[in-house]
Amino acid sequence: MSVEMSAAVHELPPCASVRRAQRVAKARALEGLTLAWADLDASSSWLALPDADARERLCARAGAWWLAASLKACIDGQRLAKVRDLLGEAFLTRLHQSTDAQYLELLHQAPRPLLLAAQDIPAYLRACGRALLGWRLPSHLRSPVMRHLGWRAEERHYAVFDAHAAWARYAFEAAQQSNGLVARDPEPEAAEG
Repeated sequence: MSVEMSAAVHELPPCASVRRAQRVAKARALEGLTLAWADLDASSSWLALPDADARERLCARAGAWWLAASLKACIDGQRLAKVRDLLGEAFLTRLHQSTDAQYLELLHQAPRPLLLAAQDIPAYLRACGRALLGWRLPSHLRSPVMRHLGWRAEERHYAVFDAHAAWARYAFEAAQQSNGLVARDPEPEAAEG
C-alpha cells in the first residue's frame, strides 16, 4: 500500500484501547523521563517500538527515505551495496522504483545531499533517520527524548527538514509505514524561534 493510498487509514482516529496501549508502550520506552500523559499522546508512534533494534531499523529506513533523491541518483555500486546490506533488496527496489504519485512529485523537491563514503553509509542513514524521528517529536520533547535514547540532537538537521517539510513528512511517514507503524502521528508544534 502506498503512503498516499494509506492516508485514509492514517486519518482514522485509533480506538481508546489502541491509544492506551500506545501510551503504555511509549511510557515503557521512556521509563525514567517524567512526562505527562498528554506528552505521550502527542509524541510519535515510533516511540512505542519494542526495542532498540526495532528503533535502529526505523532510523535506517527513515534516513534512506530522507536521502531517496541522493540514493536514486547514486551510481556507486559500493554505496548502494551498503544500503542493500543494511535494508534489503526489496526496500532498495521500492525506494528506486516507487510509482506513488505523491512520492514522485515530492521527490523533485527533495534535497540531494552528497552521500558519504561507502563504509560510512550505514551510520549516515541511521544519523539522518534519528534526526528525522527527533524532528517529528513535539519541540519540547526533542532534547529529553533524544538524550534518553542516547541519540545526539542534530539541531542543524531540523532547519533542513523545516525547509523541506513536505518531503521530510513524506519520508517520515514512508519510513513508519515500512516499519509496520500505520497510525498517523500528531503534527508537532513548530519549534519556538
